[in-house]
Amino acid sequence: MEVERIKFERTGGFANMRLAADLDLHDLSDEQAVLLRSLLDELDFPELPAKLISDNSMPDQFTYTITVEAEKWQHTIITGDAPEDEKMQELLELLNRLARKQLKKH
Repeated sequence: MEVERIKFERTGGFANMRLAADLDLHDLSDEQAVLLRSLLDELDFPELPAKLISDNSMPDQFTYTITVEAEKWQHTIITGDAPEDEKMQELLELLNRLARKQLKKH
């Protein structure tokens, strides 16, 4: 999957603190880029439904918006704190780490 950019946003939570990042995969280490692409492939990201969050979600949970951009397509999903898929949980953890790292640089 030739992913070029990932836009990530976390909102909500008890303090309603927003965390956002615009990640260009060419700017990441090879290891991070390979891991991200691998997780997106395993999730079959372009085929995921746009909304992966239930209507009866827990109060104060985080909501995540992930937009993946490739040369020929773009897909956005919204998910919550406790995704059922283990790979989605891994993706959220990695994107959270990368977003916090990007925030520290600015």
